[in-house]
Order: sequence, then structure tokens, then C-alpha cells
Amino acid sequence: MTLELQYLVWSIILGLFQIVLQAMSATKVRGSAWNASPRDTPQEPLKGVPGRLERALKNFKETFPLFL
Repeated sequence: MTLELQYLVWSIILGLFQIVLQAMSATKVRGSAWNASPRDTPQEPLKGVPGRLERALKNFKETFPLFL
């Protein structure tokens, strides 16, 4: 496996880990009812660690296509 392909695989694993971690922290703060809802009403931004995880995931989603 080439070095570039290894970087790609590890970055995909990192992205999946960030998605799971952010989803778990948001569900812990807002509850499972929010997680299963249609989310039509705006929510206040997350604070603390869950908010930081959400911003980190957004940053990853913005920069990952450029990395590819």
C-alpha cells in the first residue's frame, strides 16, 4: 500500500471517529429525542466540549475534500 493511500485510509478513519464522537456528545447534551427528531426548529449552539467537537467536525468536512 502506498504512502498516499495509507494517509487516505487513516484520514477516513479519523473522519468516522470524529462523526461518532460528535454525535455521541450532542446526543448526551440534547437527548435522544432530539437525535430522532426532524430538527425543524433551530437549537442554540452547543457549548463546551460538545461545541468544540462540532466545530472540529465542520472543519474536517471543509478541508477533507481539499486533502483528497
